[in-house]
Amino acid sequence: MYNGIGLPTPRGSGTNGYVQQNLSAARHKKDRADYKSEEELRKLESSLVKKRNQDILDHERKRKVELKCLELAELMEEQGYEEGEIQEKVATFRMMLLEKDVAVVKEGEQQQKSSITETHQLAEANEKKNERLRAAFGISDSYVDGSSFDPNRRAKEAATAAVAKQQQEQHRYEESLLEDKQEEVTR
Repeated sequence: MYNGIGLPTPRGSGTNGYVQQNLSAARHKKDRADYKSEEELRKLESSLVKKRNQDILDHERKRKVELKCLELAELMEEQGYEEGEIQEKVATFRMMLLEKDVAVVKEGEQQQKSSITETHQLAEANEKKNERLRAAFGISDSYVDGSSFDPNRRAKEAATAAVAKQQQEQHRYEESLLEDKQEEVTR
């Protein structure tokens, strides 16, 4: 017996004791597919689509501004400026950079892909890309992934469309009644 496999002794068995795999026996795999539950799908999707954290992005922008201000202060110290004058110029430089940074953020100017290294910057760029794609393909914000596989989806959509149409007709009917009353009052 080798590693606990095979016969303890081949004597009397009619074999030499060598054990091999039976390749002629077909193994049956599971008949049913192992689908993931809705909760597992949501967890997987949330791990794929990471949300940006605006506070971290704002902090990163402010940190860059402060770094530039610190570099200016060091440069002015090396050139021999007085402490009061350095603080005054750095404060005006900081205000200028912050105003410029706010204007850039409001314009929605995108950074080049080579400069995006942080996960929150990637998430922000990905959100913008997804919004542009959604707008390009005409996908509504209320769309749910996998809803096309729902057998009752068309019935639900037809029911909501019928309700919307009925409300629209009711609104038109009420408007026509108001117009008729106004005409009677003016006569």
